[in-house]
Amino acid sequence: MSTASWLLRAQAQLGNLMQATTAPVLIHGHQPKGLYELVNQHLAEALCEFSDESASGKKPCLQCPGCHMRLAGNHPDLRYLMPQAVALELGFNVEVKSGVKPSQDIRIDDVRDLQNYFNTASSRGASRYVVVYPFDRMNANTANALLKTLEEPANGLRFLLVGSRIDKLLPTIRSRCQELTMPMPAIAECICWLEGQGVAQPGVALGVAMNDPFEALGLAQNAADQLELRKKFLDWLANPDQHANPPAGLEKVGLPVVLELAMRLCSDCVAQAHGLKGSNFPWLQPKLMWVKSVGADRFSNLYQNLQKEFRLANHPINPRLALEYVGQQWQTLTK
Repeated sequence: MSTASWLLRAQAQLGNLMQATTAPVLIHGHQPKGLYELVNQHLAEALCEFSDESASGKKPCLQCPGCHMRLAGNHPDLRYLMPQAVALELGFNVEVKSGVKPSQDIRIDDVRDLQNYFNTASSRGASRYVVVYPFDRMNANTANALLKTLEEPANGLRFLLVGSRIDKLLPTIRSRCQELTMPMPAIAECICWLEGQGVAQPGVALGVAMNDPFEALGLAQNAADQLELRKKFLDWLANPDQHANPPAGLEKVGLPVVLELAMRLCSDCVAQAHGLKGSNFPWLQPKLMWVKSVGADRFSNLYQNLQKEFRLANHPINPRLALEYVGQQWQTLTK
């Protein structure tokens, strides 16, 4: 289990909710990676077959057959519904056709492939579990296919849906779930935790990860180049003399992330124009003295333009052209 104090606090909440209901449980919040870890910890305890109730008998024991199968990724009473790309990132053994990019969405075929599992009895005499992660990666067809099972689940079949964008979930699915909302932990608490994990400049890492501490930790430990590119992008936007020359390699960051960072910086600029401190990237504040001469209204209009682009961010458009468009939008501020 993570040492993150806010997840430890939520552990008991999830356990109580799973005991109180057999309905699908919807766990959502700003930090889906942490919530995914929280759910897996709960399932590790639920699927552990250690029977000693003494003080020393803590679950998961990591020694019983249930724990061995779970750790090997082949527990017969546990299945995951997730995009191929996410499954590969998490280390699952996923078959992807040669020459085809891993799916970024949960496909309707993924739901159909689990129909036999949905309708069979438990192999170990307890509940069967399905983890849907992240639930916001389901399109309408996939969600409707899953809804049919959620409406009349087989006896002992438990669903846990994990994600962040609750607005992307079908209302008919949400209405059938019991919800556990994970509040955003305090920034100071996140920074303290990241420091304990050995992250250099934890405040900067947290900011470029959109205040998701688990994303920040992943960038710091496994994708330092991504973290650096995001910092360069923000420094570029904060320096009006450089807006005509976007940093090389930004397309590797991905347009959705670039647009979200730009919108968050816009919010900081609006605050700065009103004489307030921006909360997203406080380390950039000394570089934003020029925004007062531009005014809050123009930054508000820019935010709205970027928001329109964000809705199309996952469409197959030329990423370099899109990034140049972002630069042009910022260039107009000082003209």
